[in-house]
Amino acid sequence: MEISSLHLKGFRNFKDSVTNFKNNTLLIGSNDVGKSNMLHALRLLLDKSLSEADIEPSELDFHIGNKEASEHLAVTAKLSNITEDAVLSVLKGHVSDDGETFIRYTAKKSDLSYKVFIGRSLDELEEVVSRFYLKYINLKYIQSQRDLDRFIKREKRQLLKVAQQSLEPTEKQGDEKLLSEISTDLTNLNEKVSQLEYVDKATADINRELKKLAHHHSNYKVRLDTGAIQVNDFIDKLQLGANSNGSNIMLGGDGRNNQILLALWKAKSTKEHDLDNEVVFYVIEEPEAHLHPHQQRKLASYLIDELPGQTIISSHSPQIAVNFKPDSIVRLLSKDGETHSAGQGCSDCIAEGWEEMSYRMSILPAEAFFSNGVLLVEGPSEVLFYTEFSEHLGIDLDYENLSILSVDGIAFKVYVKILNALEIPWVMRTDNDISKVPNQESWQYTGMNRCLKIAGLATCDNSKKEINPQETVDNGKWFEVSSLFSEKGIFLSKIDLENDLVNELSFPILTALEKQSTLKAIKYLQNKKALRMRVLLKKIKGDLSQLNNSDIANPLLKINEISKEGA
Repeated sequence: MEISSLHLKGFRNFKDSVTNFKNNTLLIGSNDVGKSNMLHALRLLLDKSLSEADIEPSELDFHIGNKEASEHLAVTAKLSNITEDAVLSVLKGHVSDDGETFIRYTAKKSDLSYKVFIGRSLDELEEVVSRFYLKYINLKYIQSQRDLDRFIKREKRQLLKVAQQSLEPTEKQGDEKLLSEISTDLTNLNEKVSQLEYVDKATADINRELKKLAHHHSNYKVRLDTGAIQVNDFIDKLQLGANSNGSNIMLGGDGRNNQILLALWKAKSTKEHDLDNEVVFYVIEEPEAHLHPHQQRKLASYLIDELPGQTIISSHSPQIAVNFKPDSIVRLLSKDGETHSAGQGCSDCIAEGWEEMSYRMSILPAEAFFSNGVLLVEGPSEVLFYTEFSEHLGIDLDYENLSILSVDGIAFKVYVKILNALEIPWVMRTDNDISKVPNQESWQYTGMNRCLKIAGLATCDNSKKEINPQETVDNGKWFEVSSLFSEKGIFLSKIDLENDLVNELSFPILTALEKQSTLKAIKYLQNKKALRMRVLLKKIKGDLSQLNNSDIANPLLKINEISKEGA
């Protein structure tokens, strides 16, 4: 059983938004876009730790748009693949033949009243007097702003309680015998503590002062002890400690404690629930808190692989995102004061494309999921150049939340498909490649056709005679074709980056490389591209501003413009 979709209407950031989920889903988006609000909507329906009073609406729960405020709100979850006998029993006739049910929470702003509905379809919703279904369906939630010490203590007590309740009769007898022995040991320990000379003198001073305060204190004595007079009190005061290489140590900092908390939470959940009959959904906000990159990645895979139920994680971390395929990512974005899920959330349309791209996955593509805009280029030398050049154009990539991403070749189509599905603005720049058609005496405009296909336009016919990229510039074909797609953010080099750069800055580059001709400079840069581009940029850094009005600058200017339009 899983939450397959959530429809939010008139709820907080969301005017009218549908979001699809997968079994393991990552929720991303900028600060204040509504990630926590979406998760709270799920909790209204499915979190039994929220009381009836907790789910009562407030005026702040109703969407306030640019034109009007919502007077009603509705939160509707679709639950699918319902096969558990206990769940089918408690839901009775509210499950369809396809194993689906719908749960809806509605509220009115006028009197802050709310209602809960359930049904086998949206047309068959019936009002119910309580969230009775939570007997076998429950959402477990860990918030982002968590007091780690307090949570660890609470979860520790609950884990002990659940573990005690699960004991077999013989195990209970053994524990009772051992607890009796511990009680005796505690009494002896307290007696020994009170015999310490400095402890005895300190308590004598306290008792002497007490007798001065009231007559009824005359036969009453206080003493300093371990603070655990009863064995149950002693057990309740158990603290989590740690051991490293055989030595007891204090627990770590917030990062380590965060991991301990999640491990406790998982251990308790496994013991607390009847996983064969009860359905548990796990919702975790920002699990990466206080953890370094390697541990963030490990924690993400742990939560995905180890939690025995559907998991929904919200995060700002590319290290977390790297564990999720894009078809399992929900990207929230806001426009005109309304939040919606890109492509209505998890999308199957990019699953096949992702398999094609998965071998290229690294932290850079994961970073792009969080970007306001992405410039796609062919390789690392273009990344180096445009990163440096952006400073001379006055574009602060980090401030504007822009990424420059190498597609490691010419697989632009796959990246474009994924970015479109996540509604992430993009611009691309590719080489003006010309290639011979195999087994034919004709040549194709490979680079031009690459751009035309992505733009959804008709491609160029092959040439009967051999051509080169410079000829397409000289005869005007480059200008004619590139004008068809440049407004869409698709840019075609006149030849390639090395040729275009040397032709635009020939004197500074020839001087920096100590070359006698542009041809020699180009060939030099085309060999060991990234390494030699890095060296060149250091030498011509002061001359890059001369390119500010060139065609080379257009991709950066365009992505900066597009990203601001979508903000």
